[in-house]
Amino acid sequence: MLKSTLPLLLVFSLGLCGVVIYEGKGDECDTLLYAETFILTLGGVQTIDLTNLTATATCSSGPSMEISFGDAADNVTSLKVSVGFSGTDTGYWSSDIMNVTYNDGTDDISLSGKFKTHLISKSFSFACSLPSVTTLNSEPAGKKGKVTLNMYQLQAFNVADSKFLDSYQCVNYISKGAWMGIFGGVVMIVVLILSIMMLFSTSTPDRFETSKSKCLIIPHEH
Repeated sequence: MLKSTLPLLLVFSLGLCGVVIYEGKGDECDTLLYAETFILTLGGVQTIDLTNLTATATCSSGPSMEISFGDAADNVTSLKVSVGFSGTDTGYWSSDIMNVTYNDGTDDISLSGKFKTHLISKSFSFACSLPSVTTLNSEPAGKKGKVTLNMYQLQAFNVADSKFLDSYQCVNYISKGAWMGIFGGVVMIVVLILSIMMLFSTSTPDRFETSKSKCLIIPHEH
C-alpha cells in the first residue's frame, strides 16, 4: 500500500474549550476524529492535554490517521499520534492500534498499544461517551504511557463534506442496571400473580361446629 504524503491541517474549534475535530485527508482516504477529552500521559507522571495543541492531521491508505502535534513540552518534541484502521470485504471496519512517537531530548521514543472499537458497518461512524484508556508500551520495553479519550467519535470510511455519518454507540440502549430492574420487576409481577391465584383458590368450610352438633372430625393419617 502506498502512503499518502498529502497533509491537511484541519482542526475545527467548536467554540468550546478543549473540543476539537481532526480531519486527515489523503489521496485515497479521509478520516475524522472528534474528542472532548484527549490526554496523553507519559511515565505515569507527565500529562499533556492534546486538545490544547495545534495539530496537523494526515491520512494514509489502509487507512490510518496520523496527528502531528509538534513540540508539546521541553522533553516531548515532534509528538505524533496515529490510529490504524482495518476494513473487511463485507463492508465493516474497526480500529486496531494506536502509536505515539516523540523525542525526549535524547532519543526517539515509539509507544504502541491496542485501540479496539466495535466492528461496525462502513456506513456508520463510531461514537462513545465512556472513557477509553489505551495503554502504551515501547519496544524494547522501558517506556510507558497511555492515551485517554472521552466523549469521542471516529470515522474511517465514507467521509463526505467533513461530516460524520450516523453513529454506532458504544453504550447499549438498555444498560445492565436497567436490565436488572426489568428482571426484578418481572419476578415481582410473577410472584404477585401467583399470590393472587392462590388467594382466590382458598375455599371456606361448608360446615360449622355448634353446641348441639357433633364435633367435627377431620381425618388425618398417622
